[in-house]
Amino acid sequence: MADFPLAGLKVLDFTRVVAGPYATRMLSDLGAEVLKIEPPEGDVTRKLGNPVEGASGYYLQQNIGKRNICIDLKADGARALILKLAAEADIVAENFRPGVMDKFGIGWEDLSKVNPGLIMLSISGYGQTGPDRNKAAYAPVLHAETGLIARQQEMSGGQATDIQLAVADSYSSLHGIVAILAALRVRDKTGEGQHIDLAMINVLHSVDDYAYWALEDAWPKPEENSVWDAPENRKILITGDMKWMWVMFSTRGGLADPTPEGADIETKVRLRRETMEQHILGHESFAALTATLDRLNLAWGEVHPFGPAIYDQPSVRANGVVVDVTDDVGNPRRTIQSPYRFSKSKSGIDSNARTAKRGEHNVAALRDWLDMDDQEISALAQSKALISD
Repeated sequence: MADFPLAGLKVLDFTRVVAGPYATRMLSDLGAEVLKIEPPEGDVTRKLGNPVEGASGYYLQQNIGKRNICIDLKADGARALILKLAAEADIVAENFRPGVMDKFGIGWEDLSKVNPGLIMLSISGYGQTGPDRNKAAYAPVLHAETGLIARQQEMSGGQATDIQLAVADSYSSLHGIVAILAALRVRDKTGEGQHIDLAMINVLHSVDDYAYWALEDAWPKPEENSVWDAPENRKILITGDMKWMWVMFSTRGGLADPTPEGADIETKVRLRRETMEQHILGHESFAALTATLDRLNLAWGEVHPFGPAIYDQPSVRANGVVVDVTDDVGNPRRTIQSPYRFSKSKSGIDSNARTAKRGEHNVAALRDWLDMDDQEISALAQSKALISD
């Protein structure tokens, strides 16, 4: 019978917001048992943009499928409890500022002593030892400092605004998973764990497919992947730069060159663009336009308004992108399914999944992980090391 690829692995999850929670959500979707350590004040995203009674969709998306234990790291007995849990874990993930885990006596040196086979992922803005290690680093800060915002402004011609996708957070989570799986392979060979220092600024530069232009100081400022007005009051994005589009429209689409003999480059580009604009908008229907683009082998995508309708597209429904779940107070909700589709293994969450309340699994997890009895658990609750809703 098919099983989840990471079944049997235990993950102690100190991460919050996005950089880290997405990584541990995917580890959970792949079968690992993820125990989220939530602080007494709760993960800030529980109420972020929340229009309903239960946990926000933002929190739900990043944390569904995880068990939840609420620990006050400042309370008596908290450090000893974390060390016991770490001794049973395969993986620890955290995205505090560098030094915070050490301050509580649960940094890498402390945890690796109780569990030499432990793999610990630390995600931070600028790395554990760099000159900016203590600088606050949310995704928009990294988008600004790596040139992404300025480049987007230059290519769009609009205002300098942040990218409306937590690129730094999401990519750091994904590279965190890659690093964890690589470290697990090393541990399989040597029995030894290791600490992974993942800097978000490094991740952004690593995934930037335009990096070579900056390194060679040869940024061409191309006009490419433009959005055009289309028939039926719709908009369409067509991939490729303007030069290639003109070649396809003129040589294979029969579009005549409007530029007079001897025209300069600026005039030639302007007139050819205007001609393509008229040609694209001049099709009798949106379907006729897309048929032309398909015939010319020009890749396109309709610019859909952001909202629920984007999940009603045939390919989205066919791929099972959305899953019906339940939030922490029992409300039916929808969230995004794991993207992994294996030929022999399972992945993802099912409709029985529910977002955990803060500290919901204090008792069950401590019994399962540490075989704690009721008296020990009660003592931790009395010292306020353990908290629950």
